[in-house]
Amino acid sequence: MISSLKALIRPTATYAAGDLLDCGEYKLRLKVNARARRISLRIDARSGEAVVTAPRPKHLADAVDFARSRHDWILQHRRNQDAPQAFAPGMALAIRGHTVTLAEKAGVITARPMQTDDGSWQLVTSGDEKLFARRIERYLRQQALKTLQTETDRYAKMLGVSGVKISLFDARGRWGSCTPGRKAIRYSWRVILAPPKVLEYLVAHECAHLKHPDHSDRFWNEVTAMFGDYKPARKWLKTEGHTLFKYSS
Repeated sequence: MISSLKALIRPTATYAAGDLLDCGEYKLRLKVNARARRISLRIDARSGEAVVTAPRPKHLADAVDFARSRHDWILQHRRNQDAPQAFAPGMALAIRGHTVTLAEKAGVITARPMQTDDGSWQLVTSGDEKLFARRIERYLRQQALKTLQTETDRYAKMLGVSGVKISLFDARGRWGSCTPGRKAIRYSWRVILAPPKVLEYLVAHECAHLKHPDHSDRFWNEVTAMFGDYKPARKWLKTEGHTLFKYSS
């Protein structure tokens, strides 16, 4: 595979933004972003493509070389992405930064947290494999809706906006969307499994769109004014966000 990739990517090759290279076990998408300070590589959670971004078109050849050097990393991250696990007893989840272990408890229809004798927390419910998983997901969605509404109200208030309606969705590669005219925001319910600061960044990001329906400097300045340094949280979504899709019901 490595030899075939080397043959595909020739030193004299020229590349353009938008090119999609067939690397056998995966596809490599080339992008240019003038705001980027360095070459970066990520896995697109929706398409499964490896995406390498360069600051300038002249750096695309170097970007391809960089992607080639991370061949094993790409394959490993794609494998992680392609192996969804149903919620099941014994699985550990981080919910708003707090670790809980899923457990089966007879007679518990609505999933609920329960503290054990040793002080740790379990999220318990009952049912066969499919029903157990559905009940856990229902609980997570409820927690996501409650938490995201609270955070949305908080950040919207900073902008002098009230009455923002939120809803949840589940789509690979998208974390949120905002319709300013309707004061409506949609979030991926899976962000409840992300670190708390990542969830808060997502809310600040979407709320900022209530005033700036673009990604202009004014938009990012608004995000910074409300949230502070957003770059670590933004990077987490780009590089680790795909891990939230390994769970299913």
